[in-house]
Amino acid sequence: MAVRNICICAVESPFVRGGAEIQLESLARELGQRGYNVARVTLPFVWLPTRDILKNCLMWRWIELERCTHEPIDLAICSKFPTYAVKHPSKVTWLIHQFRQAYELHGTPYSSLTDSPEDEAVRQSIIRFDTRTLAESRAIFTESQRVADRLKQYNGLHGKALYHPPQHWDSHYHKEYGDYILSVGRLVALKRVDLLVRALAQPGVSARAVIVGNGPEHEPLQALAAQLGVADRVTFLSARWGQDLVDLYAGARAVYYAPFDEDYGLVVPEAFRSRKPVITTTDSGGPLEFVTDKVTGRVVEPAPEYLAEAVSDVADHEGKCAEWGAAGYERVAFISWDYVVDNLVNAG
Repeated sequence: MAVRNICICAVESPFVRGGAEIQLESLARELGQRGYNVARVTLPFVWLPTRDILKNCLMWRWIELERCTHEPIDLAICSKFPTYAVKHPSKVTWLIHQFRQAYELHGTPYSSLTDSPEDEAVRQSIIRFDTRTLAESRAIFTESQRVADRLKQYNGLHGKALYHPPQHWDSHYHKEYGDYILSVGRLVALKRVDLLVRALAQPGVSARAVIVGNGPEHEPLQALAAQLGVADRVTFLSARWGQDLVDLYAGARAVYYAPFDEDYGLVVPEAFRSRKPVITTTDSGGPLEFVTDKVTGRVVEPAPEYLAEAVSDVADHEGKCAEWGAAGYERVAFISWDYVVDNLVNAG
C-alpha cells in the first residue's frame, strides 16, 4: 500500500525549542514538500518526580493512532522516549534518544536517578519498556551511530543511523577565519561550555570566544568568566536562529563543541558546512563520528589544559583551520534529506 498520510510522534517541553524540535519540524516540512500529508502528535514530557516518568510511558501506550481520526494513517514515525510506545500497525522509529538518565548517564553527575530502590526500580522498568515497545517497530533508525550503539548495548536491538542535515544546511557559507572560537548550544551542564571558559584562562591562551545559547548555566558561566579574569574575552549572546547564526559560523576561527557523550550534535555538521574545524573531546560521543584529531579539527582529553592547547593551535595557525575545515566539509557532503525520507517511508 502506498504511503500518503503520515503522523510524526513527538514529546515537547513547553517554551523549549532545541535540536530535537527543529529536527522533527524539518522532517515534517521535507515530507510535505514530497507530497505527503503530515500531522504531528505531541505530548508534554515530565521527568520529575521520578515516578512520573512511567506515567509518560503509559500516556503514549494508551494512544491508538488508528482510532484517532477518520482519515487513515498509513505510517507513524516515532522519535524520542517514550513516543515509540504508541500503537499502530505501521510504526517505524527514528530514535533521537532514549531517556539517557536511565542509560549511559546513570551514575554520572548528569543523571537525577539515584541508587535508591525506588529509582532503580524505575530505571529497570524504563529499560524493559523500551526493549519491548521499540521492538514493535517495523524498522528502527537512529539519528547517529552513537545512538545505535547504545541501543544495541542496553536493549539488544539493531538500529540504522540516518544522519539528517541541520535546519539551514543550504545557507551555510565560509567568510573568513576570524578571531573567535564559536560555541553554540543550550547552556546546560551536560554541554560543558565551562571547559571552554576554563581553557581560555590557561597560561598563554589569548583567544576569545563567542558563546551562543540560553539555559540555566548562563549566569554561572558569566560568573565563571569574571572569576577567572577572561570576561573581556568572552561574549555571551542569546540563542540565535537563521541567518544570524549562519553568519556567526561563517566568521568564526573554529567551533567548540564538547558535550558529554552527545547523541549526534548538529553543531558539528553546521561547522563543517561553513568549513570550520571543530574542537571536541575524547568522550563527546556523536561528534567523534565526524571529528578526527588533526584531520577535521582537534580531539583532546576533557580537561582545560588540553583544550587550551587545542584552542591555541587553531588560534595561531590559520592554515590548519583552512585545511581541517575543508576536510570537514567533505566529510559531511553525503548528508541529505532524500536519504532520510526514503528510508523512513519505505520501511513502513
